[in-house]
Amino acid sequence: MTQQASDLFYYEGNQLMIVGITGSELDTAETFEIKTRSASTGCWRGYIMRYEIKDNKLFMEGFWVRTADGIKPPIINNTAPLKITKEYNPGGLRGLGFRYYYKDVYLKLPFTGSLLLGNKPILEEYVHMGYPSPTSFQTVLKFDFEEGNLIKVEDVSDKAEEARNKDGDPKGYYPESDSAEDIKKWIDKRFSLKTDF
Repeated sequence: MTQQASDLFYYEGNQLMIVGITGSELDTAETFEIKTRSASTGCWRGYIMRYEIKDNKLFMEGFWVRTADGIKPPIINNTAPLKITKEYNPGGLRGLGFRYYYKDVYLKLPFTGSLLLGNKPILEEYVHMGYPSPTSFQTVLKFDFEEGNLIKVEDVSDKAEEARNKDGDPKGYYPESDSAEDIKKWIDKRFSLKTDF
């Protein structure tokens, strides 16, 4: 199993990765009832979302997606998906398994809660399963939202470093044992972005 590709978040010209969520759900390809299939072993769910802050408001800017065979995704916020082909293959997306590309959708989201965003991954903290933990990044920022409006941004990198040095990865580097129950519990934890960090 490969570590899963994180959703991306753009803020003040920086690209960050979503590594933790508390509160309501963010809109994803599933919100629009898009039937997806795995794009690769690094993207089992079949999509990578892109979110952006503009004027202190949270938007879904777009996403890459692999749909089930023969299914064209819908128009979202008056934006049609671009089909990725041999001729139109921005950034080698077809090679990554994606078939459609939503760009400049800018759908405002009513998200209430907090997002943990990571930058500068620590290679020694890489776990070959699920999504990375907040503690596996040098820089960790916490963004608080109310109804899609940015309320507060806090640098929690020191807290992430302290947690990493004290207890290691909160999701666990390995299952507690080889029992089916412990393995399932560990996999579920690794594939979740819900966090109490």
